[in-house]
Amino acid sequence: MRIHAALVTALLWAASSPLAHAQDDSPLAALVALQPLPDPTPPDIDAVLKAQWPAYYRSTGDLGFGPEQVRAGRIDLDRDGKAELFLLLDSPDWVTDSGGPLMVARWTDQGWAPVGWSYAGPEEVFLTVERVGEWSTIRTPAYWLRWAGKAYRATPRAIEASPRAE
Repeated sequence: MRIHAALVTALLWAASSPLAHAQDDSPLAALVALQPLPDPTPPDIDAVLKAQWPAYYRSTGDLGFGPEQVRAGRIDLDRDGKAELFLLLDSPDWVTDSGGPLMVARWTDQGWAPVGWSYAGPEEVFLTVERVGEWSTIRTPAYWLRWAGKAYRATPRAIEASPRAE
């Protein structure tokens, strides 16, 4: 019986440990403002959309979408003075329970290159105060995106409890 009680106590302590919840309680630093694309679509954004979704972007077929179904935001993630790009596919045909596909990209000599993927809604992409190296950690409904040297690594996150009515 004592062994059973000790095991239960150890499990409860581990589950309530700050380390067990560290990824869920990193304070938020900023909401990434994802806005509809301007008309005409900027050439750099048009190019990355064509490169990443060649069969679907500006297509009239199944799952086809146009620039009016894309939201974009820019924010400096690594404190180098250059903003990275967030693109959210905000089309009902592509939405999952966690939102639409979200791409994070950084600028290279060849244009925008993806460095992270997740799912989110237009007002569900946040930067936290946590940094890995100089890179901000990104929180979406489904994943934590943490910098892993050359790209973001997506880690599934626990769904936060809904506030209770009093």
